Amino acid sequence: MNKMANILIKIKNFMAGRNGIDKLTYGLLVIYCLICAVKVFLRAVPKAWIAVSVLQVVFVFYILYRIFSRNLQKRYRENVKFEQFLSAWKPYFEHLKLRVTYARTHRFRTCKHCGEFLRLKKGRGKRVVKCPKCGAELRFHFLF
Repeated sequence: MNKMANILIKIKNFMAGRNGIDKLTYGLLVIYCLICAVKVFLRAVPKAWIAVSVLQVVFVFYILYRIFSRNLQKRYRENVKFEQFLSAWKPYFEHLKLRVTYARTHRFRTCKHCGEFLRLKKGRGKRVVKCPKCGAELRFHFLF
């Protein structure tokens, strides 16, 4: 075997029985990147810049702690809670993605009766639309 294969085997053996990278770790990395972006704008405020630097170091150590942790059950429970938090926000981001994708051709409204997310062709004037979920007739007035 070559030297690189030996290194990979040693890393694999070291990581056996450890948590590794999960969705919460990816989420923490995203937050870390946002902190780095904020830090760029805080150079003029030395105390805030130092505080953000300390926060960065804390995030890095926490991320590494989660990756190398051997307490798999506790890390699993933390990850499940994070996934539950994400699933609560998932519909919002799906609707936002649709709004951005179809912004030029469609309008988006919600049914007043059942809360269904409706996508309507763009156009001016009054519209009467039937909700596909509950069947209620909805009236909309588009000015532009």
